[in-house]
Formats: sequence, C-alpha cells, structure tokens
Amino acid sequence: MKQKCLLFPLFSALFIILLGTACTKNLRSDQLSVNSNASLAAGANATALNGSLDSLLAYKSRPHEIYAAFYRLEGPCYGPAPFGTNFSQVPDSLDVLILFCFSPTSPVASQVPGWISTLHTKGTKVILTGGLDLVAGATHDSAGYALTAKQIMDSTINKYGFDGYDIDIESNPSGQTLTDMAGVYKALSGYLGPKSGTGKLLTFDTNQDGNNNLFKKVYTMVNYVWLQAYGRGASTLQSTWNTFSPYIQSTQFVPGFSFYEERGYPSNVWYDITYPVNGTGRAYDYARWEPSTGKKGGVFGYAVDRDAPLTSSTDNTAYAPTYIVSKQLIAIMNPAGGNNGTTGVVFYQDASYGGAASQAIPKGNYTLSQLQAKGVVNDWASSVKIPSGWTVIIYADDNFSGTSWTLTSNNSWLGGLSPSANDKMSSAKIQ
Repeated sequence: MKQKCLLFPLFSALFIILLGTACTKNLRSDQLSVNSNASLAAGANATALNGSLDSLLAYKSRPHEIYAAFYRLEGPCYGPAPFGTNFSQVPDSLDVLILFCFSPTSPVASQVPGWISTLHTKGTKVILTGGLDLVAGATHDSAGYALTAKQIMDSTINKYGFDGYDIDIESNPSGQTLTDMAGVYKALSGYLGPKSGTGKLLTFDTNQDGNNNLFKKVYTMVNYVWLQAYGRGASTLQSTWNTFSPYIQSTQFVPGFSFYEERGYPSNVWYDITYPVNGTGRAYDYARWEPSTGKKGGVFGYAVDRDAPLTSSTDNTAYAPTYIVSKQLIAIMNPAGGNNGTTGVVFYQDASYGGAASQAIPKGNYTLSQLQAKGVVNDWASSVKIPSGWTVIIYADDNFSGTSWTLTSNNSWLGGLSPSANDKMSSAKIQ
C-alpha cells in the first residue's frame, strides 16, 4: 500500500496541484537509476542503442506482457533523483511509465515535456497518477464532473504531453463520494481510455479487489488494473484475479511489487555491480505467474527509481547505474525466441485490431482451453492479423466443431463474414 505522507488539494485557484500521493520512504544515495546499455533481444530488452529503433518499436507493437513502472518524481514529495538522473533514462523496452507525485511547482516540471518526448521516440507511454476530487466550484452533477475532467486534461495531461491518467483508489467509496468519483471517471473516459478512441490510457490503480464499488461502476472504461500486491506472495494473485475476472480480460490485469524493501530484490541480500541479481524474489515470482486461464497483462514495479544494484558501500561512484531487475523481468515475461517475439496469428477483442490482443500464436490446432492459454477469450475475437501465406480456420464451438470460417489474410471485422463470426470463435486451426 502506498503510504501517504503529503496531501495536497487536486486544484486550487492558483492551479498549484499535486496529483497523487507520496510514500514515506525516502531515496537512498546508493540507489542508482540509469539505463545506458540495455541488451538487444527480440521480445525482451530491445533497445535503440544496441539494436535498431525499428526493432524496439516492432516489439512494442506486438502482443506481449507489458512492464510498467511508477517513477517518483523529484519535487514536493521526494528529493533530487540519484546522480542527477531522470525518468527518460528508464529501460527502453519499458512499456508504460507512471509518474508519481507530480506538481507544476516541482523544480523539474519544465523539463517533463522533453523527457516525455524522449520516451515517446522509444514507444513508451507516460501517464500521470492522480485522483478524482472535484475542482473548486464544481457541482455534484454532470456539469461539475465535466468541469473537473476538463481541468485535469487542460492543466496537466495536455499541457505536459502525458499519454493518460492513472487513478489511485485505496478505499471502497460509497454514497455521494462514490457518485462523484464515478461521475468524474465517466467524464474522463470521453478523453481517455478504451471508450475515447484517442489511444490514451485510463487506468485503475488499487490495493482493493474486484468487488470495489467504484471499480464495478467504471470497469468498462479501464485499460489496465494495476494491482498493488505489495508484500504478498505470488500464490495470492489467482484469488484476487478471480474477483476481477467477471469484469475485465486477464490481459488487463497487471499485479505489482515495490522496490526494494518489499522484496523487489531477494530479501536480506546486498548486491553490487559484480553480482547480478539471481532471479529470485517476489518480483520474479510475479513475472512468472500466470492466471489459470489466459495470460496476465504484465507486471509493474513501484518506485522504479530505486531499481539498481544495492550496495552497502558509501563510495557510490564505484558503481555504474542500471535497471537490472526491470530488464530481467521483461526478459522473463517475453523471452527471446518465445511466442511474443516470433511470427504468429494475433486475435483482437475489437474491430480494426483494437482492444486487448492475444499472443502471436504459431501454427497448430487450438481447442478453447489452448486458445485461452494464448490470451484468447471464448466468443471474444472481432478481428485478426494473419501472416502472409498462412490459413486460419476458426470454429464457433470447441474441439473444431460448429460453423467454421476460413481466412487467408488479415480481417479487421469478423462481423463482416457470412454468417457473422464476430464474438463467435471457440477453437481454431492455424496452418
């Protein structure tokens, strides 16, 4: 759970805002955080430094388990970043960076648009954590909710070039509070999230489960759920996922850990640059965990600015900065040569290749359970991308039975087939 040590109003007459809350844990001088020479690997740590930018962008465009990270920005909540680093230096193959504790009064606020632009060239989205409090003067109705949403967009999201908004929910609201929060969320969904058509993200960041009152009102407007599973074993994730599964796809579910005191690193062990992390610990357990059916959306790390080889030495200059754990987690979830890095058929939840996507599925015959293991939900597919020269036969029922359709090229709308195949597929043969 994110411990709150500072609380500022969302907006004031002077538009001095703090979106989000802060953690009481401070940066240490020996927590290093620069990515300078990440390795190139298909479907893993592709970088523009050791490989090509085209390879990196191609990797991010393919279905894969994402790696997201909360970065605690220098400003009113936290001191200067170690060694003068900034969030544009996170690993190139990080998919979504979530900026935590941002204020226009931050000493680095003017540099934020430039850092975001740097990450955009690598295909990384940068979103901002905030809340749903009504702005000053807003009424408890649709007009007030629209005013609040517009203020969030104009004063922060659009002004600084963010790619979306992350809403931190650590309670189970009710009554007027619930009504107001749901109203603002709905108003924001016109600008952000899957209903907006803008490509910008609207995410639900929580330590609650799927029975949360607000979540049940807004789940159709959510791109990802960031589950704050801090301090928990991976064996607990399935039961929590079960509470979300009636509402979202598994590929929208992203559990997260915290660097470093909550075992992002192996517990009770210090590492310096000569001793790489050995792949054990809670973060690695999360990366390897999968729901009983389907695939998870990925993993996130809170306080990624702390991701570095830890050392008890006071001579910090002897240790080269790196995001070693983040890079290893990306490689675990998306190994070089795995299905995420190779050619295959990709099914999409929505028309025109929108919404959630399956893994790139190689040639073979797939029953319903086998499709689900590849991220395809029963009666879900609305479009499909097919490699040149391949043939795909989709079936309305499990075990290759019922109505069938044969496809030999990309199809952006399965509902256009005769009869309609939209939301009908339960098994498939890929040849």
